[in-house]
Amino acid sequence: MRFLLCLLLFVTIGFSQTKPLIMKHADSLAAMKRSGYLLLKGYVHFVHDSVQFKTMRATWNRNADIVQCEGDFLFTHPNGFIKAKSGIYQKRIEFASASGNVVAKDSLGEYAFFGERLQYDRIKKILTMPLRPVLHHYSKNKEKNGEIDTLSIKADWISYKQDDEFAEAFKNVVLEHNGMTVTCDTGYFNKKENWISMKGNPKCLLENHELSGDSIFLRLTPDGKGLKSALVIQNAHGIQKEPRKKRKPGTHTEAFGDTLYAEFDGKKLSRLYVNLNAHGFFFEDDLPEYKNLMEGARLDLSFKNGKMERATISGSAQSTYFYVKKNRTVAGKNVALGDTIHIDFAPEKNQVKQLKVQGGKNPSSGRYINLENKESVKDSTKKGNPL
Repeated sequence: MRFLLCLLLFVTIGFSQTKPLIMKHADSLAAMKRSGYLLLKGYVHFVHDSVQFKTMRATWNRNADIVQCEGDFLFTHPNGFIKAKSGIYQKRIEFASASGNVVAKDSLGEYAFFGERLQYDRIKKILTMPLRPVLHHYSKNKEKNGEIDTLSIKADWISYKQDDEFAEAFKNVVLEHNGMTVTCDTGYFNKKENWISMKGNPKCLLENHELSGDSIFLRLTPDGKGLKSALVIQNAHGIQKEPRKKRKPGTHTEAFGDTLYAEFDGKKLSRLYVNLNAHGFFFEDDLPEYKNLMEGARLDLSFKNGKMERATISGSAQSTYFYVKKNRTVAGKNVALGDTIHIDFAPEKNQVKQLKVQGGKNPSSGRYINLENKESVKDSTKKGNPL
């Protein structure tokens, strides 16, 4: 079956290459018989197989079947069109190039390309834009009465494979979509499988969140409109900032480690897992000097409506948590050591409900330090948090 498909493709390509390049119209024509060139002016129109292109002036090298166009170049094919100030079509290899205010769109209206230069390989269905291009992907948002969502990619160089819906971008890459901004040196966007891969100083900025590391892999939601998860590999750093709501202070959370994995529910962080050399801290915006600390081999944090709900620190675990009273003064802090530490929070109050320390290879210990009376130190290994 695969052989038959390859044979059919070979025959189709060979057939299109044997079809002649036809000049359907020109207002004037001048022939240079010895060199095999034709000089055409005025509403020049060419046809080759299912391809058509129009221009105001053209030079046709009949020996090589190459047409060079100047003055408004319009190239149309079954998969879309290309507009530019000038262009070249090479019939034998079915290759078109355009330059000057280039605009290209697909026939379904889902993709658009803007830039100064474009190259289109019709056989392989690959578009290449080597000079500060912009790629747009459009989709309808059913939740917003069919409004158009736009995913934008800017870079120094972009290549796009039509059949695979796969884009590669290099140098000064900036991707923007639904409040998310991604920057990196090299980026890959797979629309069919809804993922984005980045390397070379990648950074992902979302509403109230920031991710960075040596490389980042983003998994989009099935409809491609939101972020489902993020994987950061090596030198991983994650930041979450929840703004103040009414009388409740905002919160600031940061996590570091070798590898970081984050899951999202809508635009809210739902889980943050950090592996190897994991450490992090969180604090409330009105008390930035009181940082609650977490450190261990691994951190596993879960969130509810953007607020931390549960934390598990494992592998030589350490934690420090400050107890804040209703009048926003700091009464004391819990310091815990152990193999594993479990902390349950009351997200609506930004307070710890329960702290549990488990021993193992490392002995467990916990104590409460009264900061209102510094001489008072209580053993809280068994009692847990004083709340």
